[in-house]
Amino acid sequence: TLFRSSTKYIFETKGNQRILFINNCTLADDAAYQVRAGDEKCSTELFVREPPILVTKELENVSSYCGDRVEMECEVSDEDANVKWFKNGVELTNEPRSRYRLKVDGKRHILIIDEANRGDSATYSVMTTGGQSAAQLQVDLRPLKILTPLTDMTVMLGKEINLKCEISENVSGRWYRNGQLVLGSERIKLYHKGRIHRLIIDNALVEDDGDYAFVPDLYLVNIPGKIHVIDPPKIHFDALNYPDNTVTVVAGTKLRLEIPITGEPAPKIIWSKGDKWITDLSGRVRAESHPDHGLLIIESAEKEDTGTYRIMVKNEAGEAVAHIKIKVVDIPDAPPAPIVTEVGEDWCSMIWEPPAYDGGCPILGYFIERKKKQSSRWMRLNFDLIKENAFEPKKMIEGVAYEVRVFAVNSIGTSKPSAPSKAFVPLAVTSAPTLLVVDGVTDSSVTMKWRPPDHIGAAVLDRKST
Repeated sequence: TLFRSSTKYIFETKGNQRILFINNCTLADDAAYQVRAGDEKCSTELFVREPPILVTKELENVSSYCGDRVEMECEVSDEDANVKWFKNGVELTNEPRSRYRLKVDGKRHILIIDEANRGDSATYSVMTTGGQSAAQLQVDLRPLKILTPLTDMTVMLGKEINLKCEISENVSGRWYRNGQLVLGSERIKLYHKGRIHRLIIDNALVEDDGDYAFVPDLYLVNIPGKIHVIDPPKIHFDALNYPDNTVTVVAGTKLRLEIPITGEPAPKIIWSKGDKWITDLSGRVRAESHPDHGLLIIESAEKEDTGTYRIMVKNEAGEAVAHIKIKVVDIPDAPPAPIVTEVGEDWCSMIWEPPAYDGGCPILGYFIERKKKQSSRWMRLNFDLIKENAFEPKKMIEGVAYEVRVFAVNSIGTSKPSAPSKAFVPLAVTSAPTLLVVDGVTDSSVTMKWRPPDHIGAAVLDRKST
């Protein structure tokens, strides 16, 4: 390219010297130059280097909080300077997905972090052709404020548990129950929206009772709350299958009556009979309380234990009351002594009254025994129960004194024998005299004659009646 004199290119002659001046030299002037004089020529090369870019305003240390926008800025000596940024010695690039944005505004070069976190804490530096600068960025957690703490809750069994807290920072966190991490499920839902955190538990169970805490990530902060799951007490008689809520126990045996109960917290159990509380823990009749059942114990049951018993269960959620009948059954009392109403040649008729106490069960019938008055051996007269209160013993010996007694029988067993009847003697009835005739008649008397009875029996005739 042929040069002509201009404001940029100036030619000057000094004697035999020819001089070229280039004003405002740029990189475009980097080239090979040649001068000719007639047939002679010579050439040289001009190497143009950029002037060094100086950092005219140094980077400054910056302290910030997580989530803040951070800008680190420096100024250089030339607007078109090539400036490189580094984080802990690793070059940063202005890629679309990078967390770091590099901005140029004239001589100002700016590093922008929109939402800083603790991982951005580092040494940042810039480097130019003529200088460099470095500064520290320290990103700390912002002091956390608890705007809405957790509220202690008392929840009925089966209802929803809803825990909520609000903190000053939009950070995630974890929920704990009794020190154990709570994980989400179909029944347990964990929600985080902005600064608000929720824990929702459907259909509260007994095991949901406990000490809860929300712990924000990155913070050594524990936001506590208590959940108390309660359930009104219930008495479950259906599981016992006692007809009419009546328990039958044989006298002299032990009754151990367990009544299933539920309730949270475990209910207090109180037993009573009539207007008397059963509080004795070691007596013949005593009560015990357990978390899932009430226990009534009667050692060697007696007739006086029969009656209606009351069980009351109570906790902070409410109370329940139920009644149960205890029936002590036994063998019957002995019947009263029987009465012999009629005797014959070898038989008698006897009657008796039922026992005063049937043992708590219907009388099924009676056994009859007899013995000779002078003997000690009683003999059973029937093997099938007699349903009525009357009987005719037979096959006795005429003229011998006898006694009879009665046993009452119910479903529990046979009573003791009654007192024996009064002694009685079977006797045959004397037959009528025969051949009665009138032997003579006077004004004041009649004379009769007859023959003795054909059958007199064991009893002799002691006199004659006329």
